[in-house]
Amino acid sequence: MKCNDARTFMSQIAGKSVTIQVQQSDVNFLSTNGYLSVMPKGDYDQAAAEVANLTQMNDALQNEMVEERIARAALAKDERKTHSILFHLEGRDEKEAEVAKVENERGAVAREDADIVEKDSRIKELIQKKSAIDRMVPYDGLYLSLTGLGVLTLNDLNVRNYRVSDSDFSDFIEERMETLGELHSIAERGSFQVSNLRTRVLEADFSQLWNVSIGLAKLRADQSQISQRFLLALGILHHFDSTLDNQMMAAEIITSLSANSSQSSIDNSDLQNLTKTLQRLDHDLRHHAKVPKQISTGVAALVMFGRRYDGTYPTDRFLEFSRMTRSYESAAILSVMNDPSNQLPNKFQAFRSMFGLWGYQTSEDTELASAFLAISDLGPDDVRWKISIIVTALKNYLEYPLVAAAILTSIPTLEANETLDLMEKAYSSLWSFATGLERSELVSLSVRMIHGIKNEIVEKLDPTAKITRTPVQFTHAPSALFFGYYAPLIIVHSSYYSTFSGIGGFHPAHVHGVGGGFGG
Repeated sequence: MKCNDARTFMSQIAGKSVTIQVQQSDVNFLSTNGYLSVMPKGDYDQAAAEVANLTQMNDALQNEMVEERIARAALAKDERKTHSILFHLEGRDEKEAEVAKVENERGAVAREDADIVEKDSRIKELIQKKSAIDRMVPYDGLYLSLTGLGVLTLNDLNVRNYRVSDSDFSDFIEERMETLGELHSIAERGSFQVSNLRTRVLEADFSQLWNVSIGLAKLRADQSQISQRFLLALGILHHFDSTLDNQMMAAEIITSLSANSSQSSIDNSDLQNLTKTLQRLDHDLRHHAKVPKQISTGVAALVMFGRRYDGTYPTDRFLEFSRMTRSYESAAILSVMNDPSNQLPNKFQAFRSMFGLWGYQTSEDTELASAFLAISDLGPDDVRWKISIIVTALKNYLEYPLVAAAILTSIPTLEANETLDLMEKAYSSLWSFATGLERSELVSLSVRMIHGIKNEIVEKLDPTAKITRTPVQFTHAPSALFFGYYAPLIIVHSSYYSTFSGIGGFHPAHVHGVGGGFGG
């Protein structure tokens, strides 16, 4: 069964008008795997007959409940009478009669209560049955309806139809389950990291811990060893002058430099050399590029991540880009990009101009967004419609959504609605683990989770390309396009802080929640 046929068939069932004919084996597959409820006509007719008198049964139950309340009030009155002073002045026969009357009334009320419970349970059962058969549609001697899983799967088919319409439905389901499983696994590993770090990094708040933990959870190595390496790196970096956010960013990048899935264990013997290199770069950037000390460690770590094959670091490129932008993080992002044709400056300027034409004033937001888009395979003409859709959607959760929207837009093989759908799935995977975080924080963590996904199946970055199997690969191997592992540029907080960049204003790497209980 092809995805397009499954989508059409399930859509018609949801719309209660099935005109398409599918093979019985396909109906059996959908039913067996929990996407369809199937009822033979005889069972449907019997269920319809059972619920036919539901209204009358409910009316009768309401009347019985009224009678029960009257009987209970009478019982309470007679019980009070048996406890009064006058009752003790009555004769023996009168007392025994009153007590017997109260016991009979108590028994009658108990029986009526039990009858009400039984009838109420039966009515609830019939309501559920009526709800089920009301959704059913006749098809080839059967009655069909979508289950809850079927509704969710149909939604995914609608989002992905432009890509998977000619693929086998079973392949689509396999890919869907692998994607959901990977997102759940990242969230679960993130929770493990938070539990390890919260008693060791006492100065970090809960959202800071979750932010770095998602980055660590995406590394393909033993999570206990990753946690140990991160803590060792952070301990060494504590004497650096930068903020805790930037120290944690640098520690995460240092951790990722050894977290290779091909290794059976992580070797931490390189930490001293890496931190010495970082210290030297930190010094050079502060003195030659005038990077403020508060962010110099994080910026230096990004530059260190761009180590060239000859062992040098792109400080020359950083200096070049720092003359183009006063956003030091943006300059660092651009400097690590392998750009032999030197097209990156023009792309960066083109995206800045695009945001300017849209009415945005130059800010850290526009510079970082332009940098993320510039290092993607996309140009301004490719992203205008996509990023406008994503920005509009994220405005419901973030006051300043431009950077997060640019990161999502930079995923080249997913169109806007599919990207947002994937982010929503990441959100759903996270919320049960990251209890206590605000909605805006969870949204930004979701962006962190899916940033860096690669598609190894589609040969060309064509948004209409056919996906044959597992289109979403959560791999983080070294890439000529960008970082081998996602660098933590979105630092999650429920409120915003002034940036130490040359531009000033509000730092887009912090979450800006929208109103009320969702951030400041």
